Amino acid sequence: MNIEKTILLLVFYLITSLSFGQTESEKRVSELINKLSWDSVTIDCNYDLVLTQTDSISNELVEIGKPFTTELINALKTPKKTIALHIILTRIFEDTENRIARIGTKYIYKNCKESVGWHHLYNGITWEWTSENGQHIPEKQIDLAYNYWNRKLILKEKVKTPSNEEIYARLTKEDNIKYPCMDNRNYENNSANLKIQELQSLLGKSNKSKDVNELMNRLGNDSIHSYFKDSYFVNYDTDGISFKFKKDSTLYCVFLEQEYKGTFWHGIKLDYEKRKIKKIIKPTKREKFSGKMENFWYTEPKFQIQFYSDDRIKYIMINN
Repeated sequence: MNIEKTILLLVFYLITSLSFGQTESEKRVSELINKLSWDSVTIDCNYDLVLTQTDSISNELVEIGKPFTTELINALKTPKKTIALHIILTRIFEDTENRIARIGTKYIYKNCKESVGWHHLYNGITWEWTSENGQHIPEKQIDLAYNYWNRKLILKEKVKTPSNEEIYARLTKEDNIKYPCMDNRNYENNSANLKIQELQSLLGKSNKSKDVNELMNRLGNDSIHSYFKDSYFVNYDTDGISFKFKKDSTLYCVFLEQEYKGTFWHGIKLDYEKRKIKKIIKPTKREKFSGKMENFWYTEPKFQIQFYSDDRIKYIMINN
């Protein structure tokens, strides 16, 4: 009889302990979800806008939230929490390559060249920030995020979101309707006669300096300006050149993309692949990140090459 009582008490204790533990965890997850907001989604800017999520609330949910998937998915319907939770769910359930490959940014321009904000893309879902309205996610994107995770994790269906290219095409069409542009700029690639030494010599100079203005005049009248908290860009997309200025208008970096036709050190061209560049000049430092993407760093002269996961050049950055 005593043995039976002991077994019953032990079973009761185990059930009670598990129930109590589950209740406490459930309560903690609920508290963390309630604290999520747009502040849980942060953006860093170098050349690309880079999505980060380093707050302790999000990181704790990534660690303990998996058993409470239904609660996380249901909370997606709250607009100020949708993106934070979409990122958290992606971090929990998606592989590294998908987390990185599905990130993107598209700038929003008013009056053809006035930057008023940008669209962000993460794992198939888009939202936007504008100087007028701040962070915003359309209702359709909330529904898309909810349906994606509900079908994938609860209903166990095979699901996929549109490709980045399809999403950018949709955003471009929507922006052209919302911000029509009567454009009188002359879109010509005027970079062929530029020498890399000319671009390097501008670093550290003011955007009002004679040298900076003369070179920009050579590039034409098709520049686009984008402003951020601590810096701003002057982009010549047709020429594949972007100038990054500090807040005090000092030129800090120059970025070169595929369209650039001017000279570069060691005869490197922007359509060269990683393997060919390694044979021409060995990098001082290599850094892999975000799956198969990689940076090559050089010190003399000082520049950085960032490669896509398929080994094509994404951009070259030169700075002091």
